[in-house]
Amino acid sequence: MTADYYHILGVARNASAEEIKKAYRRLARQYHPDVNKGDKGAEERFKTISEAYDVLSDPKKRQQYDLLGAAFTGSGGPAGGPGGFQWSWTSGEPGRGRPAGGVEGERGFEGLGDLFSELFGMGGVPQGRRTRQTYREAGPQAIRGEDIHSTVEVDFLEAIDGTMCQLQLQRHGRRENISVKIPPGVTSGQQLRLSGKGDVSPMGGPPGDLYLQVKIRPHPIYWREGADIFAELPIAVYEAVLGADVEVDYPGGRAKLKVPPGTASGQKLRLKGKGAPQVGERAERGDFYAVIQIVPPKKISKAVRELVETWAAEHRYAPRTKR
Repeated sequence: MTADYYHILGVARNASAEEIKKAYRRLARQYHPDVNKGDKGAEERFKTISEAYDVLSDPKKRQQYDLLGAAFTGSGGPAGGPGGFQWSWTSGEPGRGRPAGGVEGERGFEGLGDLFSELFGMGGVPQGRRTRQTYREAGPQAIRGEDIHSTVEVDFLEAIDGTMCQLQLQRHGRRENISVKIPPGVTSGQQLRLSGKGDVSPMGGPPGDLYLQVKIRPHPIYWREGADIFAELPIAVYEAVLGADVEVDYPGGRAKLKVPPGTASGQKLRLKGKGAPQVGERAERGDFYAVIQIVPPKKISKAVRELVETWAAEHRYAPRTKR
C-alpha cells in the first residue's frame, strides 16, 4: 500500500509546490544519512521523505497519486505493476547506491538533484554519481552552524573602561563557559559579534557566530548621552552668586571646575575629553559635564534671615521672566 505522502511531509493535501519544497528541505536536513551516521531508522525515514517529495513535487505524479491513492506506484500505474521506488545507500560506484525505477527512468535521487544541490551546495557533481561519499565531500561545507543570540549585563564603569565577562551558554548541545572581552566605551543596546562562537554545523561546515547585546546597569551618579558623561554638581547659594572653584569627581579621576558668578541651576560646566571612549573609532573621547544644582541651606539663623530679607527688598529681580 502506498504511504500517505502528504502526512509524511506534514503538509495539507492542497499545499502549494513551495510549501512542499519547504517541508522537504526541513526534513531532509534532519534525517539525511550524513547527519545521522549509522542510524538505520533515520536512513529509512530519509528514503520515505525523498520518495514522498519525488511524487508530490512532480505535477503529473501528484495528479496520479491524488487520483489513485493507495493504488499508486512510483510508475504512476496500479499497485503491483512495474516501476515503483527502490532505494539503496551503499556504494559510490556507478549504478549502485542510487534509487531505481520510476516512470521517467531512474528518477529518485537524481530527480531531486537540483534541490540537493541547493540544500548541500553540491553544484557540479555529475548526475548518477551523487553518492553518500560525494554528499560528504561536496555538501556539508556549505552549511553554517546556527548563530547564537544572548545578552550580557555590565556595570556603568565597566562599560566605560572595558572588562572581561564570563558567560555560560548552551552550545553544541551542552553548557559551556566562555570569556568575552567587552571593549571600552560600549553602549547599552550595542551588539557585539564573536565570530565562530555559535553552534557547530551539523554537516561539518563552519560554526555560526555569537551575537551579544550589551545591557548596562545604571549608575547612581553618572549617566551617558553617546560618549558624553553627565553628573549633577551641587553648589551653595553663595557659590552660585559670587562664583567659586569647586572639585568634581568624574569616572577615573577628580578635577577642579571654576563656577562663574551668577551661575544658575541646570547650567553645564564641561571637562573636555573626560567622557567615554568611542568603540571602533579613533576619535577623541567624549566630554564630562557637571550639571549645576543650587542647594539652599536647610536652616538659617535669624541674622542671616534678616540679611536676606534686606537684600531681597533692595535688589529685587524677576527670575521667572524670559530673558
